[in-house]
Order: sequence, then C-alpha cells, then structure tokens
Amino acid sequence: MAPGVTVATVEDRWHRSGPDGRKSRTDRYGKGLRWCVRWREPDGRERRQSFAKRADADAHAATVEADKLRGTYIDTRAGRQPFGEYVTQWLANQTVDPATRVAMANRLRLYVEPSRLWRTPLGKVKPGTVQEWLRGLDGIAESTKLVVFAHVSSAFNAAAADELIARNPCQSPSVRKPKPDARRITPWAREWVMGMRAALPERYRVLVSLGAGLGLRQGEAFGLAVEDVDFLRGRVLVQRQVKVVDGRQVFALPKGRKVREVPLPSTVRDELAAHLAAFPSATVSLPWGDVDGKPVAAQLVVSTSKGNACHRNSFNSEVWRPARVRVGIPDGREHGYHALRHYYASTLLDAGESIKAVSEYLGHASAAFTLATYTHLMPTSEERTRAAVDAAWCGPSVAPQEGKEVLTSGSA
Repeated sequence: MAPGVTVATVEDRWHRSGPDGRKSRTDRYGKGLRWCVRWREPDGRERRQSFAKRADADAHAATVEADKLRGTYIDTRAGRQPFGEYVTQWLANQTVDPATRVAMANRLRLYVEPSRLWRTPLGKVKPGTVQEWLRGLDGIAESTKLVVFAHVSSAFNAAAADELIARNPCQSPSVRKPKPDARRITPWAREWVMGMRAALPERYRVLVSLGAGLGLRQGEAFGLAVEDVDFLRGRVLVQRQVKVVDGRQVFALPKGRKVREVPLPSTVRDELAAHLAAFPSATVSLPWGDVDGKPVAAQLVVSTSKGNACHRNSFNSEVWRPARVRVGIPDGREHGYHALRHYYASTLLDAGESIKAVSEYLGHASAAFTLATYTHLMPTSEERTRAAVDAAWCGPSVAPQEGKEVLTSGSA
C-alpha cells in the first residue's frame, strides 16, 4: 500500500494485471485465501486480512472505513484474548473489598468457567454466545443468575472501554437478561422478635435489639464498638463490620462503604447499658479490609466468651439456628439475622417515617432501592384520604368570598 493511501483496498493475490491490462497468474495462484484487504489504522499502522470470497473482502473493507469515520474502529487482533483470561485480569484490578472479590471469583468459577463462553475469544463472543451460556444456568436461582450476569456484563463493558471489542454483547436486545425473583418480604411478627430475644443465650440477646431496633446488618452488629455509641446524644455510628475473607475474620467498612448514623431509641440504649454492665466490652484486633491488612483494635459491644469477635458461620449454626428452632420459626434464609433488619424497616414505615430517612438509616445505596424493596409494607393511604375529605366536608363553615362558592355537603 502506498504511504499516502488511507482507504481500504481489496487485492487479488492469485492474479496480477500487466501493462496491457491483461491478467496473469501469480506464484500464489491456488494457494491460501485469494482476496487480501489492506488498510491503515487510525494511528497509521498498516493492516491486512485475507478472505476466500471477494464479497467478504469487500464487506470487511467497507466496515473498516465506516468504523474509522464513526470513530468506532477496533483492531481485530485486540479481541483474540479468551474471555476467561480477560475477566480474570479484570477482576484482579477491581477496587472492591477482598471479600467481594473472593465472592465474585467464586461465582465466575462456578457458573462461567465450565461454559464455552469462558474459552471464547473476546472478539468472537456474540449475543448468541451469551444467550447459550445463560440457558445453561437453568436450575439456579434467578437472583444468582442476575448477579453473575452483572459480573460478565461489567467485564464486557470494560473490554469495550479498552477498545478490545466494539460493543458489549450482553446489551443486545436478543439477550434475555435474568430477572430478579419476584419475592415479597414478609416481616416477622413481634412475637418472633421477642421470642428470639428470649431464646438466645443472655450474652447474645442484645443482638436482637441491634438488628430490630437499629437496623444493623449482622456483620455491623458484630463490629459495633463502644466508641460508636453516643449515649448522651442518642446516636449510633455504623462505621465497621466483621467480614470473613478466605475463612478469616477482618474489619471492613459497612456494605457499599456507607458509614452512617442511626437514632438510638431509649429502650435500645438502656439494653445496651445493661448488656455492657453484665458483659464488658472486649478489645479485639483484626486486619483491616484484607487478611493481610494492618490490624485495627476495637472495643466490641458483643463478643464471644473467649473475648473474640463473633464469627457468622459458627454463630448462625450454633447460636441462631437452635434459638430459632426453640421459637418455632421455620427454616430458610429469609429467617436469618437479616429478618430483624426487615422488622426495623417495617416498624419505621408503619410509623409514617419517610422512605428517604429509612434508606439513610438502613445504609441503602438509594431511596429508590428502599422503595422497591419495602413499598408493599407502607401503610395504605386510603384511611388518610377518607379522613381528609371528611374533614373538608364536615369542618366549620367558611363565609364565601366574593366570586367564589363554598362547598357544602349538599353541593354537586
């Protein structure tokens, strides 16, 4: 290709034209692919690719030039890396906490690595490849499918941003994306909450109040320190949780890295004070953020009899489940510690608290998420509507103003 030529050209590798315009065979005649497309990339580098059919070569040349004009040109060599290799590198570079990275790696290993998608080069992954992978996930929960699909789609978004592929195949209209489970949260009855409080060993009873009275997640309740509780102002700072990474406990920021303050009701305040009098806080030192992170010490409100931070696995199997059985609460994930948090949310909504406030106290990413999760728990407005209209109709008479009429019970 001449240095000044920038437009893609198609050459016949099997024939050459002579001075008289007549074609003759080259020494490549009958060998390899006949049609060669030559073009220059936006940075000036020359590229070539061969095809068996002239129509395919012409189509490729036209596509190259159109992509260059639109600014969407992608080097065809860039997408040769298998998806599995790329997503592994992508995950290693994510700025998420270690526990989240481990969970993501486990999901990719279980649900993506065994599939053809894992071994397919990035540039060869089509919407049909993604749909085939999703079809192979039948039998697992829709919520799990949705999370894994989000991981895969995020990796393809990164590949497109790195100009390794032109577009994310997961975003194609032909891909039937997983839908979240249509599950309505049913809060525990007060009898179950109080029953769990009575059934738990005395050392751990305050955990019920931390969940049902402050809306703390289990890890946040395990990580609550004495210095986080402002008994005078009636506030609790939620700034730490106990997580398990690679089987070891660490301190970390709350979910979504959202540090928050929640109101401390007097009943919970008094129970906290009584608990600390009976079971003084224990100074616990754990790595921060990672198993190899710098150790950080905190005076935990709740600890084991040996002065250690509660471990979610042993607590749930050895403490929570036996208490739940004694109360008569059915088995199931929906009856784990998180049920206390749902009870807290339903209590606030039933009392008329705003969605925005509930969202802030729960540490949700947005009020929209809180609304979508708990909207069916909001008290109906029908009674308020009836009362408002009745008050307007049956209230004290008001003298009519000039040019205006007064609505009375006999008016139409």
